[in-house]
Amino acid sequence: MDYGMIGQIAKAKHYAEERSRIAFKRFTVTLEGNNSTHIVSYGDAGWQSDSSFFQQHGWSSHTIAMERILQGMIQPIQTNGNGKEPASNSSYISQLEKAKRYTSEPNRVRFQNFVATLAGENSDHTVSYNEGKWSCDCNFFRSHGWCSHTIAIERILAQMVAPGAPAKA
Repeated sequence: MDYGMIGQIAKAKHYAEERSRIAFKRFTVTLEGNNSTHIVSYGDAGWQSDSSFFQQHGWSSHTIAMERILQGMIQPIQTNGNGKEPASNSSYISQLEKAKRYTSEPNRVRFQNFVATLAGENSDHTVSYNEGKWSCDCNFFRSHGWCSHTIAIERILAQMVAPGAPAKA
């Protein structure tokens, strides 16, 4: 392993420790609930989810869990004043309890795709992930198929993403 690769690994560790360097622009995940699996997405249009609770109220345990898991790396989206019917106290409490459980069990989450920006030491880089395939706009990624930016995000998301492809010799 050469010094360039060692430097990339050291930078990845540093970037992963500073989550505020990362800003998710959009993503789609599957979240394995207690009774079924739900699709949750985040992007320019805000949160979307196929859960019936979300459809009725504009938020759910799934969106709250993802806000907590990605805290500091996404902009929280306010749902107040959106014209949705407020939840009753018991359903509100149930959703918050589920969100807490889902947050503590990130193995329930599988990223299908995302686009994120990572503020590097010299410039910002766009990292994307689609069905297990990683990409970054930096030169190191182009020549090696991995970089400090992809490794940092992979390290943060851990079991929620497929690991990046090892560098080919």
